[in-house]
Amino acid sequence: MQFRDMKEADRAQFLTMCRAFYSGDAVDHAIPEDYMQATFDEILRQGPYLRGILFEIDGKIAGYSQLSFTFSNEVGGFVVLIEEIYVLPEFQGRGIGGAYFDWLMQEYKEKVKRFRLEVCAGNAGAIRLYRKKGFEPLAYEQMILDV
Repeated sequence: MQFRDMKEADRAQFLTMCRAFYSGDAVDHAIPEDYMQATFDEILRQGPYLRGILFEIDGKIAGYSQLSFTFSNEVGGFVVLIEEIYVLPEFQGRGIGGAYFDWLMQEYKEKVKRFRLEVCAGNAGAIRLYRKKGFEPLAYEQMILDV
């Protein structure tokens, strides 16, 4: 199992997985294709705010994750926001999610103060994994304003 940064050659597979992610139970609504393209373009820029990780098993892409980064006064340091995690159906149940979290914790050890993610209330399998890896509910209600 390997976790690596996305590159241009991964665009088509990323878009296919992203479409599947946004048509599944892990989210509350779909997004336009141009958002997905813009996200991938931003990932390739390798700026400080966004990172795209691919999951591979035996050289085959098995899923992806999208991370964003911020600084939080509340925790006194940097925060990794785990924006998306998706494992292709044929690779689910092989421990990829757990291995990814182990890799992620090691990758950012001593660099960040908090990992944060969102999960739909009905996504029981994901919630079990997140709790097993030490995540707990945050007592804030999230609010948004799209502009």
